[in-house]
Amino acid sequence: MGSGKSARSESQRKRIAKTAPAPAAPAVAGLTPVAAATLPAIIGAELAHDVAIMQNVLQEVRSMRSISRGQVATLEACLESAHRIAMQSQQISRLASGRLRQSHERLPLDTIVNDVLNGMTLRFKLGGYEVTHRLRPVEVIVDPGLLLGLVQVAIDWSADQGQRLQVRLDVKNWPEHAELAIKSSQSVALSQAASGEEKVRDDLNWQLLLQTAMAMGVTVDRVVAVDHTMLSIEFPRTVRQIEGLMAIDMESNSGISSGHSSTFLTEARPLAGHRVLLVSADAGVIGELKAVCDSMGLTLDVCPTSAGAVRHCEADMPHLIVVEERLRDHQFEELRADIVRSDVNFPVVEITRAPNILEMSNWMGDSVSRISRDSLRAHLPSFLVMELAKIG
Repeated sequence: MGSGKSARSESQRKRIAKTAPAPAAPAVAGLTPVAAATLPAIIGAELAHDVAIMQNVLQEVRSMRSISRGQVATLEACLESAHRIAMQSQQISRLASGRLRQSHERLPLDTIVNDVLNGMTLRFKLGGYEVTHRLRPVEVIVDPGLLLGLVQVAIDWSADQGQRLQVRLDVKNWPEHAELAIKSSQSVALSQAASGEEKVRDDLNWQLLLQTAMAMGVTVDRVVAVDHTMLSIEFPRTVRQIEGLMAIDMESNSGISSGHSSTFLTEARPLAGHRVLLVSADAGVIGELKAVCDSMGLTLDVCPTSAGAVRHCEADMPHLIVVEERLRDHQFEELRADIVRSDVNFPVVEITRAPNILEMSNWMGDSVSRISRDSLRAHLPSFLVMELAKIG
């Protein structure tokens, strides 16, 4: 009886994939043979799905000789999905090229995870998600842009696996590494409908997650059971508290030797001297932005209109643009489109007057960070750090 129960338990829990950094290896050695073989098929399958939907809508439009709002919405959703596939494919290629420059900074992982969850509040609400989290304060030393992208794609992938998400951030006792774990499961009704099936999506999100993790030197592990999927990400470069002093766990398999610890701690990208353009005529907003930029050593220029912003960028391109929501008009969007064509990662932060808005952009150039007017002083510095980390 005991061996039979053990066999059943083993069949219900199956380890699917794991990536671990090789000691002293380059950050990215290119696509793995499996990824190189399967990636074109994954991209083709996802594009084929959207193309099939668009073809059906076009056939309906031709037969009816009219188009409804619902059909327009369907086409827009498919185009948005195709755009996402294109951006993710480009990002995977960039990660696999081995030419990605990273800046290693000490970052509050719990704050970043919480910000990403807050930014997905609307999606969770519309999708009927139940999300709970328990985040232990912990700091890791990684590239800011890659970390933000990793957390976003991890939550995106997990959300595709089930509508009940349990997010946990803790520190393993030995070795003392930060571990982000996301458990995905369906509602009781959906779980019963899918009883006996073990399904997991090896989609473009998963491939991007693996490539990002490989570039950062972190470990990704997933376990699929009948009633849930568990994704865990382990960070070897974790800051830990020892007798009141901060130290870094220097394991041999992390790729960092103890002799490089002081150099590693000083590798953070300097922010001083970066130029920020603010598009605003609000004296209060200008004052708060100036205080934040002065404290971070950033240079602030101000334009009261989008037309002025266009002229300013033609004369002197900034490293980042902050724009008030009411000034993000057609002219500004044309300016942003021109900039993104030459620099897909160019950062833009929008200030909105709606309360409790904290939406961090992804790191593939297809979204804009948004922050509430009343949250500037508390959260804008971290937003600027994350956004500036995306620039080359």
